[in-house]
Amino acid sequence: MTPPATSALPLTLAGHLALIEDEYRAALQAPLSARKTLLVAVLLDNFADRVFEAHRFSAPAKVFAAEDPPAFRAVVAERMPALGLIFDLGAMRPDGPRLVTRAVEVPIADYHKLRVEDFMVSLYNGNTVQRVLIAAPGAPDRLALELLGEAIAWWQGFGIDDRA
Repeated sequence: MTPPATSALPLTLAGHLALIEDEYRAALQAPLSARKTLLVAVLLDNFADRVFEAHRFSAPAKVFAAEDPPAFRAVVAERMPALGLIFDLGAMRPDGPRLVTRAVEVPIADYHKLRVEDFMVSLYNGNTVQRVLIAAPGAPDRLALELLGEAIAWWQGFGIDDRA
């Protein structure tokens, strides 16, 4: 099998990861924005495919010797369950996970972490604030931004090398 033609996407892998990090910072500033949260999730979902294509021929061990993107995604999902959930969200299956906005309880011990706006809301809403969650059937809801942060940290530790 021969390598595919180079991508028309001008971003390097490091540039793509930097874009994800930048959009994640923007999402953290807008914790109720399902749109910003979804953008980060889609960028992460696509990043796995870009990493696979970049390394499949030049550094197969880097992609766990996977033969194709689904095999690579399966290994990544096993090693980083947060990415598995993101991949499932991106697949948009009718019975798959969805982004939802719901009230979540904030323990009093964590109040110091809240922005002033969230603190004021929580005072009038029984120690709860609205947050974007990933809701998957048969699994506990996860704070979407927390999950995305875990996934980004995993890719940061992956050792992205644009010279592959």
